[in-house]
Amino acid sequence: MSQPAVSVVIPVFNAGDFLREAVLSVLGQQPLDGQPLPVFEVVVVDDRSTDPATRAVLDEIAAWPMVSVLRNHHSKGAAGARNTGIEAARGEWIAFIDADDIWFPHGLAQRWQVQRQHPEAHWIAGKISLLRPEDGAFAPLDRLTAACPASPPPAAVQRLRRPVAELARDCIVIPTTTLIRQRLLVTKGLFDERLRRAEDYHLWFRCALDNDLWMVTEEVAYYRIHPASLTHGDAPRFLLEDNMLLMLLNMPAWRSYRALLLGRLDMVMQDHCYFYRGRRRYAAALRCAARWIRLRPFHPGAWKELLASGLRAG
Repeated sequence: MSQPAVSVVIPVFNAGDFLREAVLSVLGQQPLDGQPLPVFEVVVVDDRSTDPATRAVLDEIAAWPMVSVLRNHHSKGAAGARNTGIEAARGEWIAFIDADDIWFPHGLAQRWQVQRQHPEAHWIAGKISLLRPEDGAFAPLDRLTAACPASPPPAAVQRLRRPVAELARDCIVIPTTTLIRQRLLVTKGLFDERLRRAEDYHLWFRCALDNDLWMVTEEVAYYRIHPASLTHGDAPRFLLEDNMLLMLLNMPAWRSYRALLLGRLDMVMQDHCYFYRGRRRYAAALRCAARWIRLRPFHPGAWKELLASGLRAG
């Protein structure tokens, strides 16, 4: 195989048959507007999967052309699995896809077109299409790809300059749609393996501090919503995001963005309290409110949540 321009990194932990569809969606990428696709490789990193279905798929895809399978010696979480893939990658550019997601057939071409037209770009992303099960099951890969445009028109591209404020409002970037120069990842220290959640959000914030984001305004991937998903299971939507924000707040480089980060922190803590109160888990809501008060002792919302949770917990 010739030197790849893009290395597609796929972290895996007990993804089952979803993994096969993720890899096939990458291998099935199609060119756009007569422009060739970049040469790419697929680097799958198994973070010590234990279920037989995933291990069978890993053995299967290890024999496929353009695919290499690496295995962590011990479980390192999503951050560590992605870092293993980045360190082994041969491409100048790194793309990611989670093991339960699917790229649109032209998803890579649409993002690569941005790089071709704007060589100054170092960080490119796109939109996602949320994928939910129908009657308890997800549509098969062939049906999903058939639903994508056969020849999508040129996608509009929005250049977001140092998008710290945009990220503070919402995590507008996810790994599955990201195409980023390897040297930028290395400069930023890769994903922080101390974080078991929001490790990608943490990295995007650090990239946004001194890099523009080029956003393809069209959907380039399916993002599965299911109970096993890290971000859509039976837990607060922003679980442990407070830890990530506190790490940033403790860094001198972020002093000028303190108000933005604190505003995000308040939203996260409020969401945690709402989540647990909504499920009548009042003791957990009370603990969240108490933590919010320790972090933000003069925020009125924290005291309101402490009172609301305390009355029901008692």
